[in-house]
Amino acid sequence: MKNKWDKILNELSYRVSTGIPDLSNEQHLMKLWDILKEHNWNLDARVELLKNLDEAVKKRYYQTDKGQSAPKGAKVGVGPDGGTYYWANPDNSPADEKDIPDEEQDDKKESTSGVSSESIDSFDGKEKENTMNGDDAPPGTETSVCAEIGVGYGMGCLSENNNDMAKAEKCLEKKLSKSKLGKHGLGDSESSVERRRGMLQSANRELQRVKEINEALGWENSKTGHIGGSKASLQAAVDKLRKLGIKEVNGMPLDEYEEIILGGGGGDNPTDTMVCIVNEETGEAVMYHTSNKMSAADIISNGSPYKETREVVNAADYNEEEKAKANKSAQEARDNIDKHRADQKEYIQKQQDKMIEDSKDPKIARRAIDRLKGDGDLEPVSSSKKEPDKYWNALTGHPVSKKFMEEKGYDRKNLTPEQEIEVYQHYLEKMKEVSSMDTPPESRVKGGIGAADIQIITRLYGPDESITTGREARKPVFDNETLNEFYDKQTNELNNLRKKMNEIKPGSGDKAFSDRMAKRLHLDMADGKDQGGIPNDRIETIMGVYPHKDLKQDKDGNMVQKKGKKFFKLDENGNITDEEVKKEDTQDFDCAVVADKETMSHCLGGTKEQKAADGIGVRMDDYDGRKAILYDREDRPIAVQTARSKSGVGGPMSDTIAYHKDFQRCLAKQTKIQGKCG
Repeated sequence: MKNKWDKILNELSYRVSTGIPDLSNEQHLMKLWDILKEHNWNLDARVELLKNLDEAVKKRYYQTDKGQSAPKGAKVGVGPDGGTYYWANPDNSPADEKDIPDEEQDDKKESTSGVSSESIDSFDGKEKENTMNGDDAPPGTETSVCAEIGVGYGMGCLSENNNDMAKAEKCLEKKLSKSKLGKHGLGDSESSVERRRGMLQSANRELQRVKEINEALGWENSKTGHIGGSKASLQAAVDKLRKLGIKEVNGMPLDEYEEIILGGGGGDNPTDTMVCIVNEETGEAVMYHTSNKMSAADIISNGSPYKETREVVNAADYNEEEKAKANKSAQEARDNIDKHRADQKEYIQKQQDKMIEDSKDPKIARRAIDRLKGDGDLEPVSSSKKEPDKYWNALTGHPVSKKFMEEKGYDRKNLTPEQEIEVYQHYLEKMKEVSSMDTPPESRVKGGIGAADIQIITRLYGPDESITTGREARKPVFDNETLNEFYDKQTNELNNLRKKMNEIKPGSGDKAFSDRMAKRLHLDMADGKDQGGIPNDRIETIMGVYPHKDLKQDKDGNMVQKKGKKFFKLDENGNITDEEVKKEDTQDFDCAVVADKETMSHCLGGTKEQKAADGIGVRMDDYDGRKAILYDREDRPIAVQTARSKSGVGGPMSDTIAYHKDFQRCLAKQTKIQGKCG
């Protein structure tokens, strides 16, 4: 092992310009990361090493007390958290800026004035660190939060590396490697590489807006921070603004704007992250609000079918009698959605007999338990890094399991492997009894089958049955297509409500549904309307990558589009020409997709007199093999509304809205044409 480590250090010495590795130097650590990859160190090992090195470096710092001078002869500088530090032994201190070779000094220059890794975290660095380490609950999924905070990291990395994407990616990997949630953006898998590309392309756009805002206001000495979406981060941002003596944000008194900041992502405010540009000289600040998505195909809005059926009725122009009829139809839709959900659960529960039978085999039972606990080499059923044993805790916390362990005298927190198998077997037997229609209601065990219990079935014996059992799936084999048919039926109930509303008052269902869709997608940004108090020109949705293969670019950056099996160059307006480009000469689309007033206004294609929601048609059709409610204007597709699971395979329905593929392509083209790529 020592010889291998010596080889790694020798290689690092060769690659750093000083010839002496400095493990407190970000550039040297990025080079070390690359070398470790080349030596086939797995991701976890690389992350662990860099975290340990980071802790070791921090231990060499001794912070000066307030008002106290550093010891004589000690080197003084800025420590890892931005505080003032001294190093008691000058020989052990990190290199001074003047000691860093010219090529590394160049890397540290800010390409965007006032933007650095230090400034990016100056508002809520500690709060973002807590979120990324799993100490604070993320405001969204772990993956989405990693991407959102990663965009801020990307801004610092790009600015400090002269917008060199390759160097910035190494810098981004280094930053992500220091946290638990950072794993979602690390590694060489296609999804991880694409996620990092999306972070950096989004960061590039946000840097562009920072430059534009500074130039428009004539600010030359501003500082820029990137604020996460957690409640702690938002509160830290407000506290920091007050500490800096900022009186106005976006032209409004801070006392008023505070409510907008703290309400990030709620109500009419569609954004959850922010870029704050501060001018301490004038006491002003600009808050540039962003909704960061990983791709243009991401869901823009999630909703409950129960809420949405009420909202569309409220959106309709009805008198009291008409509204009463519509409310009755909405209740019927909700009742039918519940019925389809019950049928879906019954289909899922057909796996129970297999599960019970397999649990009699201790080896299979052990595999299932290990997956539920997140132990061993098998893929865990939970993707949560903070709680990998989420579903094992749900199983042992179920009333039937707790009663069994109490009767047996078992300690839930200290079960032996044999006891775990007993508990697992008992749970499966009782869940079968609970769900059996032959069991009279008065005899059923308290607790029943809930959402977590359904997830235990689908995650163990759904598409991944062979992982659980170590053999081919047995009949009845779980079928995703059959499962999705139940979601399609739930989508159909929403569409039936629209039709019934049209019968109550001609066109009222179409109008209410399209108005609601426009509100959820914030299409009225195209009309110049402010969003939740945020000025129209200070808000946009930034979608990291264009995920489809029909729109690319040539080696010179010119857009090309697929027609049939060939690619053709686009003209300055985004129209396909007859100039063919060979497939091998094409590259992936190189910028984040932006939805703002200008891009959406063009893609909606309305007249000056029309508002964003005017003249929108609604219909039911197939979309990517699923039933969906589609929205368009004059045959120009805009959005897709479908029923999806919000908690995993077979989970409860979530009513979702996303941009249609054609609308995504139009937004991507306009982002490029209007010069919003960064």
